[in-house]
Amino acid sequence: MLKSTTRKKRVEPKPVSEGARLVDQYFDTVGESFLRHSKAPDLEALDNWRPKIFSLTRLNPWYGGLVGVHRRRIGVGKDKLVWLEVGQASQPTLLLLHGFAAAKEHWLPIVPFLAGYFRILMPDLPGWGESGFNPHKQYGLEDQTDRLAHWLGEIGVHKVNVVGNSMGGALAGLLTARHPHLVTSSVLMDALGLPGDTHTEFVDELLRGKNKLVPRDPVDVMKLTDLVFHNRALAASAAFFSATELVHRRDVNTFLFREMLSRRPDYTKATFEDIGTPTLVMWGTEDKVLHPSCAHTFERLIKRSELCLFDNVGHLPMIETPYMCAQAIKTFVRKHL
Repeated sequence: MLKSTTRKKRVEPKPVSEGARLVDQYFDTVGESFLRHSKAPDLEALDNWRPKIFSLTRLNPWYGGLVGVHRRRIGVGKDKLVWLEVGQASQPTLLLLHGFAAAKEHWLPIVPFLAGYFRILMPDLPGWGESGFNPHKQYGLEDQTDRLAHWLGEIGVHKVNVVGNSMGGALAGLLTARHPHLVTSSVLMDALGLPGDTHTEFVDELLRGKNKLVPRDPVDVMKLTDLVFHNRALAASAAFFSATELVHRRDVNTFLFREMLSRRPDYTKATFEDIGTPTLVMWGTEDKVLHPSCAHTFERLIKRSELCLFDNVGHLPMIETPYMCAQAIKTFVRKHL
């Protein structure tokens, strides 16, 4: 008697899209090289680290009295999340996500030009600013995206227009791609996550294990502010106000940077090219952190995207050109409500 044999059908691997390939390539090229050449922080030092209150945070009560900014928090200790809020729940919600080595206060320059039109939420991302930091947790881009989605649900926000700068831009893009039901429109401002045609000197240094975004002394802080600002006067002012905090956070920021690069987004899930909502790609033409050619990659891959470039502006348009930046955000978001 002959046995009948059933041949298993061969399952062809799913083709990797261009967008997924570029995300993986970005973290392969930059992440792997940086992690190989750089030194990890001491875990004991991270366990013993405690946050301090610094100058920008101390300005919140004064600034809040001028434009109606209120400080909110949820959770306790290392699991708390702190944010600034403006406006009413009945208004369209604008979620502003800061970048690496930054905090919620970096958005304050544009708030006066947006207040009255939106309910504005400006969180300290987990691990940053006044929000809790736990060195035994994971802080990859996917981890942070999931935390943001959970936090929005906890505070009863079900629709946002999300704006993210640098690392916050990558989070804004992933939040939009992975949780499309949450996002009406998105603005990716000098966003991390996709390569351009040209490397900046900063990226070339990352490939050798050097990172100007994590200063270890006041001289390094001046190098950092020169890197992110095109305006030299702003760079000097920012160095003066942020030096103490940035040096105090050096081990924490080293840890968070390595987490961001080592825990790469899963490119088999939705990424930037899967964004289906209207998206504004915004960039400073003098960005020395992420080359302006990256903006064209984002614009090409995201189907419903527009490009907005600011001449003579660096990596932080919301600080260098707050009025023009706010006007571009307001016009774009209101057009797609």
